Amino acid sequence: MADALKQYTFVVPGQEAGISRGRLTEPSAEIPHAQVKQSVRLSSRRAGGPAAEVKVQAVAGQDAVLLHIAGGPTLTLHPENAYVLMQSQNGGAEGNAARGKAAVFGQPETEDAASTVRVPSQFQWSGLEEGAEATRGATRGWLGKVLLSGLEVITFDTAADLTAKKIAEEVDGQVREGLYRLSPEDLPNLKERGERVSAADPAAGPILVLIHGTFSTTSGTFGKLWAYHPARVQSLFDHYNGQVYALDHPTLGASPIENALTLVEALPPKARLHLLTHSRGGLVAEVLARLCANAEDGLQYDSSADDREAMVKLVAAIKQKNIRVDRLVRVACPARGTLLASKRLDAYLSVFKWTLDLADIPVAPEVLDFLAAVAKRRTDPRLLPGLEAQIPDSPLVQWLHNIEEPIAGDRRVIAGDVRGDSVVSWLQTLMADSFYWTDNDLVVQTRSMYGGAPRAESALFVLDQGGEVSHFNYFRNDRTAGAIVGALIEEKPPQEFRTIGPLSWAGESSTGIRAARRDLERRSRPDRPALLLLPGIAGSNLKVGDRRIWVGWRLFNGLKQLGIDAKGVAPDGPIESYYEDLAEFLSETHEVIEFGFDWRLPIEQEAKRLAREVTRALDARAKTDQPVRILAHSMGGIVARTLQLEEPAVWD
Repeated sequence: MADALKQYTFVVPGQEAGISRGRLTEPSAEIPHAQVKQSVRLSSRRAGGPAAEVKVQAVAGQDAVLLHIAGGPTLTLHPENAYVLMQSQNGGAEGNAARGKAAVFGQPETEDAASTVRVPSQFQWSGLEEGAEATRGATRGWLGKVLLSGLEVITFDTAADLTAKKIAEEVDGQVREGLYRLSPEDLPNLKERGERVSAADPAAGPILVLIHGTFSTTSGTFGKLWAYHPARVQSLFDHYNGQVYALDHPTLGASPIENALTLVEALPPKARLHLLTHSRGGLVAEVLARLCANAEDGLQYDSSADDREAMVKLVAAIKQKNIRVDRLVRVACPARGTLLASKRLDAYLSVFKWTLDLADIPVAPEVLDFLAAVAKRRTDPRLLPGLEAQIPDSPLVQWLHNIEEPIAGDRRVIAGDVRGDSVVSWLQTLMADSFYWTDNDLVVQTRSMYGGAPRAESALFVLDQGGEVSHFNYFRNDRTAGAIVGALIEEKPPQEFRTIGPLSWAGESSTGIRAARRDLERRSRPDRPALLLLPGIAGSNLKVGDRRIWVGWRLFNGLKQLGIDAKGVAPDGPIESYYEDLAEFLSETHEVIEFGFDWRLPIEQEAKRLAREVTRALDARAKTDQPVRILAHSMGGIVARTLQLEEPAVWD
């Protein structure tokens, strides 16, 4: 049987329901242009006997499977994706064998794989508690049980035979592309009642432009700011002397480069920009910021012919108009991409719809049609330029981070990580790249939100965590709304903003902070033993001034600056990805002093510097009589032994 027509069988505990007698199908309450073929209401085991079971069949390429999560969303899935998910939820050898497959949710099976799976009434990620202990930033402990209340198989009428690409055009039809002048009084649907301008007015100071995200519009994204924080909105208009605009733009059929070109063409010469973006809109802004700092960088971009052509036009337009991006406030941007859009598009869209529902944002019928088409055909997001740009290995994401020097301007990031009940935790796990990296706002992974071209002035962040966090709540919640407005109008960043650390910038940590403990707020603890932690060869970061060159913005871009006669090179602590967890563990009982050393220099020189650090630690404990200890890895042990030879009095 061809894979497109492969049949999957789901053995569901419960009672068949929802189809009137004498009918084969009924209209779906969830998805337009769809008919319900089978519907099962799940039930628990009967007293004194096994629960009733119903066999449900779904055909790939014709049907979709709807999983109704109690207290959560309805997941609309391609039959094979639903099958793989059910495998991962089953215990024993079958479930364990499926965990690897589920980690690349949606990867096709082998042709001879079994096509029948038992559906559990309760979902959980078995074994998560062990994996969480081993993975930084993970949700720790058991996720709790998530109940499946119902399962449906739906099939589609001819209206759903439109390709996802065609329906994407309908989604993009929500907007009339262009630049719009905004008013502090209200934020209407700009396509229907907006004031579109051919060019923004020239301004002596910066102008503010709002840029929305995928599947959305300006009013859909930023409307909560107007509705819940009118005083803050008025302060924005006062600060920018009424020069507040929005870019309404297509997000599926056009790339962020094309969106940026639309904006530049509507800007006056020598415009100074402040940008407020949400989600994918941040990629549009990052493209602009990079090219406004150095337009020639665009000539290094290597992608499809259409994208390269748009980039050439954008470079020319920016050069002609001499535009600057002075400030970028980015909210929940997938700066390093989101794997949600690459491997789990049907699940992603299902949860995306739910986050809109939670935020009381109407879901456009076009979005539901797109979800249906994806669930039926398992559309490859690489076919849609707006989604392809958000895949981590896309040419755009790679180009944004393939950069030698920081660019002008500052970036202020609002990041989020939802913390909630077992349903929310289970959904975070479902949507994550790995089952143990569950930091996200149900749409974008938190650790992806910190990336982008490095900034010369500052790159700062606020991380919001809690049950009120979700992808569409940043402009409603008081804390994040205040941080957003403060980041725009205050010259010095608000006090709650902190510097983005290298591991978070690199997409390896969701915390946002500079991972090395020396940069965290800490105080001397002479009442505790001191522990000097020495890394191995090449295990210490190196910097020139405040700019890290090893390990730098790219792994090897600092090599040319690492000659033995290079000027101004100084140690910058141990490489966090190797030593951070160890330092954090030891800090529970010691004052940990991380002694990064310059591994290029003569060992005797660094050993004498270590002796001075040991002396300071000893002097601080003269009254408490606490010991000073050294834990050294690899070459660090040679530095410690050389201290014994070079400074015997300190050693003694």
